[in-house]
Amino acid sequence: MSDRADRTIQRRLLLGAAVCAVLLMAGYFVLVSTSWGHQLDDDAYFGRQALSRKVIQLDSGMLYLVTKAALILAATLLLLIAAVRRCALVGVIAVVGFGCAVLGAEVLKHKLPWRALVPHDALLQRGFQECTYPSGHATVGTSLALSLLLVSSSRWRPWLAVAAGCVSATFATAVLFAGWHRPSDALGALAWSGLCMNLAAACAVRLRGRTRPAIAHPGRALLGSVGLGIVAAAATWLIAAEAAPEYPYGDLSFFVLTGLIIAGAYSLIAWYGWQLRAVDWCDDRALRLDKQT
Repeated sequence: MSDRADRTIQRRLLLGAAVCAVLLMAGYFVLVSTSWGHQLDDDAYFGRQALSRKVIQLDSGMLYLVTKAALILAATLLLLIAAVRRCALVGVIAVVGFGCAVLGAEVLKHKLPWRALVPHDALLQRGFQECTYPSGHATVGTSLALSLLLVSSSRWRPWLAVAAGCVSATFATAVLFAGWHRPSDALGALAWSGLCMNLAAACAVRLRGRTRPAIAHPGRALLGSVGLGIVAAAATWLIAAEAAPEYPYGDLSFFVLTGLIIAGAYSLIAWYGWQLRAVDWCDDRALRLDKQT
């Protein structure tokens, strides 16, 4: 085990957590606490009407699947994967990080106030005038994707990041497309999830990390994730343009913030997988063998 390499990875993960914390607060002060931010957020929210009704119904149906039973099942799956890979402690850390992200999002909703600042705010439903930042459902999707990467094998982690990025982007855009949240809430969820899971990963590396040679050409997975993000963003534009040919000239803010959400989701997941590409987990028996050798 390379202690120096482990410390370097820990510092990068803690730096990532700090960046996510800054983005979380910046999103709140810019999009939630300013008239300019409110106008942009509202325009993007109402701009979602450009989407096909089938897309809205599909996203709504997916979001309704997020229940307490589903969360328990997800936590059980994380522990099961960790147990099979003989890194039960890492599984516990992943579940704690996942739980803190989900529960913390609900706490933040009540601690970060919202007030009407522009005329368009009056057009929003009453439920949007409190308890919305960050989105709980987007937090569930993103933090679960990050948790699965955390307990996975280092060999597959960069490649699984592509699929995890898809999961995160799908949930983060779904809350906007279905009309459950404004774009700012989805962006806040990405930042909050990144904060919690970067701290969890740093803790796991500190307690059970074992640095190994990175897989060959992991950059291909990173490029694949970025490429998939571009395709997803382009598909969103095409679907909206098909439903309303006058776009994006009418509601450019919808397309801009949707693209930002997708880019943020894929970037967060890809960066997370990249930082952990050379880290695998070991159980107590492996640690004893390392000490003996």
